[in-house]
Amino acid sequence: STAVLAEIAVPPPNPGPGPDLWACLASRRSHRGFDQAAVLPRDSLFALLWAMQGITDRRGPRRFRTAPSAGALYPVETLLAVRAVEGLEPGIYAYHADSGRLLFLHRGDVSRELAAACLGQTFVARAQVVVVWAGVPGRFKGKYDQRGYRYLYLDAGHIAQNLYLAAEALGLGTCAVAAFFDDWVNRIVGLDGTERTAIYLAAVGRRLR
Repeated sequence: STAVLAEIAVPPPNPGPGPDLWACLASRRSHRGFDQAAVLPRDSLFALLWAMQGITDRRGPRRFRTAPSAGALYPVETLLAVRAVEGLEPGIYAYHADSGRLLFLHRGDVSRELAAACLGQTFVARAQVVVVWAGVPGRFKGKYDQRGYRYLYLDAGHIAQNLYLAAEALGLGTCAVAAFFDDWVNRIVGLDGTERTAIYLAAVGRRLR
């Protein structure tokens, strides 16, 4: 198992006045223009994490999240490749939704390498954070077998839309990325490609006006 360099608590957001859901739906777009010199506020990143997979209710051993999941099995994990976030060292992080903590796994800015692995899409390197969603087939195989692969990708879509809407509410930009070399991305973020494998990405940052 990978040693954890640090654990950071990710509290639920405490939103102030802002656009309502309908306004966010109407203005939602993919943004590829990022202000490379900007630094993302840590509270904004934490709000995005909660929007993607935060815990909304606990009933005994069961946990309910902001995004739906078939059988409440949650076979999608969220990792972050951080380049420029307030108070966070550049590197690879994993969001542990059940405990509401961000785990610091590896040091180092991998933004350029990730952009290369995404078929040379340079906006990936300009983003403050790249989200990497990893599929964990072992979580659904016992219940859904091969059918679970369909649910896995549906889950990823639900999570990505939550990210889009939360980014819009915060005045940030995001662009989902499905064009990437799987094995290369897996190596960059420390996934084995079998028990855990990258299935979807998203660049997030301060968008150019």
